[in-house]
Amino acid sequence: MHYLFFDRYCPPCLAAVRIFQFLDPHQHCEWIPIQDAWLHMDKFPYLSSRNAAHELHMFTNQGVVLHGFYAFRRLLLAVPASFLPAIVLYLPYADRVGVPLYNAISKSRLKHISFKNS
Repeated sequence: MHYLFFDRYCPPCLAAVRIFQFLDPHQHCEWIPIQDAWLHMDKFPYLSSRNAAHELHMFTNQGVVLHGFYAFRRLLLAVPASFLPAIVLYLPYADRVGVPLYNAISKSRLKHISFKNS
């Protein structure tokens, strides 16, 4: 089981969660709103020093914490329906394009949400 942390007040994030939940019928991933995780830091101590509201965070079934592009890439690999696109993101140097692209998308979504509730 992989644990993924997302911002429940972000409409694009909620849409992505719904899509991935649909594509993951065997429930390899559990989605946890970061707002709930912060209330239970004893369960999720690896998030204490991270700015998890600004990018996707994943605690893999191997005990590794990933964030941003690397969490998204591992998520694609974990969900059977998105296995083929994941392979492309594991090609050499894919992160040179993937990291800046992920960061640009992440920053652009931040313009459209309010942090007063998070």
